[in-house]
Amino acid sequence: MQQSAVIVCSDVNMLPAACCTLLSVKRNLTNAGIEFLLLGIDLKPNEITEVGNFARLHGMAIKVLPYATPETARQARGRWSAATLARLYMDLHIPETVERLLYLDADVLAVAPVDELFARDLQGKALAAVDDYVMAFPEKSGARQRKIGMGDGGRYFNAGVLLFDWSACRTRGLFARTREIFEERSHLFENNDQDALNVTFDRDWLVLDPRWNTQTGLLPFVDRPAIFHFTGRKKPWQATVPWVHRRMAERYAEDLRNTPWASFCRQPSMTGRLAGFLSHVGKQVGGLTRLARMRAYFSNS
Repeated sequence: MQQSAVIVCSDVNMLPAACCTLLSVKRNLTNAGIEFLLLGIDLKPNEITEVGNFARLHGMAIKVLPYATPETARQARGRWSAATLARLYMDLHIPETVERLLYLDADVLAVAPVDELFARDLQGKALAAVDDYVMAFPEKSGARQRKIGMGDGGRYFNAGVLLFDWSACRTRGLFARTREIFEERSHLFENNDQDALNVTFDRDWLVLDPRWNTQTGLLPFVDRPAIFHFTGRKKPWQATVPWVHRRMAERYAEDLRNTPWASFCRQPSMTGRLAGFLSHVGKQVGGLTRLARMRAYFSNS
């Protein structure tokens, strides 16, 4: 049986959310052999200890992989955070025994069984992923792909949920190649490491159903989401939680209760809730054309 793992990359700012991400996967797995990894970016010993305490509280084990930002990444820190760049270097830290790897952003929650992903036939590909929302807008996606050096007519994935044949990535040196691309073209990459990964895996990845990476804007069009991805600046643990994710705010608050991270969740006031609802309605009415195009693409993809 192949060794499988789930990994999240996080610095101290997103550490509570990252731990909740891993916990959500554990709750939606029947396979007890999956390893939970956290690439801890420049974490202090006491912060690593808190990860262990969180894991024990919830009856799981999280292995922290210490990560210090390399000098090559520091050179781009004026524009991108260390957390944004860390996954380009995660191959240098993942145990050699891992063959199937599920990478998740720290603003992701599993909400339905995910065992299927670890048994999925990748059809010879080293990666499986979900289309980024921008694919619903061909003029935008085409311009983005041309700018970063991708071939015409391909697809562009969202990098918040990535399912890797990790043994293939390791054998083919795909992450070393991604770092080379990053160093060559970083000035072209408005979408950070997501752009670099799309260049590496251009036309060489398996398309997954949107339910495996249900980005915030896709919620109205995806049946039975399995993994929520809270894209955008507003997150469920913030007082400005988007209306569509208000129930997820309660999940974070519950998971972080009885931990030193309980204050990470900021509950909105009644006024804030009302403002959030009105904002949600306004966006729905004001963006009907945009919503129609997303519905047309993601309801049939």
